[in-house]
Amino acid sequence: MDTDRILQRLEGLINMGEKLLALSARTPGFVETGLAQQWRTSSLSFLEAILTPSSVHYREFEERCKWSQRDQAERGLAILKAVREDIAGGYLTKASTLITADLFSDFLDMAEHLLDNSYKDPTASLVGAVLEDGLRRICENNGLTVKSDDNISSLNKKLADKEVYNRLQQREIEAWNKLRDYADHGHFDEYDADKVKSMLAEVRKFLSSYLK
Repeated sequence: MDTDRILQRLEGLINMGEKLLALSARTPGFVETGLAQQWRTSSLSFLEAILTPSSVHYREFEERCKWSQRDQAERGLAILKAVREDIAGGYLTKASTLITADLFSDFLDMAEHLLDNSYKDPTASLVGAVLEDGLRRICENNGLTVKSDDNISSLNKKLADKEVYNRLQQREIEAWNKLRDYADHGHFDEYDADKVKSMLAEVRKFLSSYLK
């Protein structure tokens, strides 16, 4: 799910809300019940998917857009427009994380293709780069300060110290980091394709668990 797709879906919901209000001219003060219910359900499903049920936008929409009344539909439409502005401005963390997760998945698919064609060394380097960027995102999502010179080891320590994950996971990440360093510094005999394959699978699993 990328930003354009999220905004495109959101634009469709906004258009549906505007259509609902346009039709309400036939029954002043109210909107068409069936269309209103469809719009509310679709909007809540969308907000839950890109945010969380505990987010301000979700709670406001659920609370202020319950019934088939024009003023409530107007409030719901205003909330969707606010979400659109926040996503376009990059202010909504979970939406950004979803986009990032999809991007990482694309790079890991590329790494898998390289490995399938016997390019274990660039695969290890690519997976390591994805891991480092992923750790940066996880740190930011957990309120940790990230410096430009932070690397996998320092990011890993910050996350383990804050107990985002346990020390066993920290040690596993250090093992991946070591393999990545071997690849980046030309020590290609220190590992084989099976170790890279395992690293790829575990990094994919790790990022899917912590980038959500």
